[in-house]
Amino acid sequence: MFSHDGLRDSLTYLAAPPYFYESLRRELASAERNKTRLALIRFQLLPNIPENESLYEAAILAFAELLKGATRSEDLCARLGRFEFTMIVSAQIDVAGAIAERVQSSWSENNFLCQAHVVSASGKESPLEILNRLDSAPALKGL
Repeated sequence: MFSHDGLRDSLTYLAAPPYFYESLRRELASAERNKTRLALIRFQLLPNIPENESLYEAAILAFAELLKGATRSEDLCARLGRFEFTMIVSAQIDVAGAIAERVQSSWSENNFLCQAHVVSASGKESPLEILNRLDSAPALKGL
């Protein structure tokens, strides 16, 4: 289980869900106003070991640190679920894809596979519409 104060996840110190959703709404409005592009990346860690809370927590922390190193100052990374992380990337989808591939290739924890999904966002869509597309986007080839 994870907890947060509304702004930051207490385990990883990445953005918490309420802050992420509000930021996504603002970023979409800004993209529409400024005619800029936005992309979302969802990373999911898929454990391939029996439940072991200390190993799970260590993997979550290690992955959060990897994401912090991959996140540019204009981007936002959040932990939205136990093993689910999502980035808002202020760039074209090819840049977001390159970030996702770099994170996947840097992830070296053998007990957890890393799956990534990337979509381009338009300011004309609602946050829910974009997140639904992200849920159904094909996984990038990787680890």
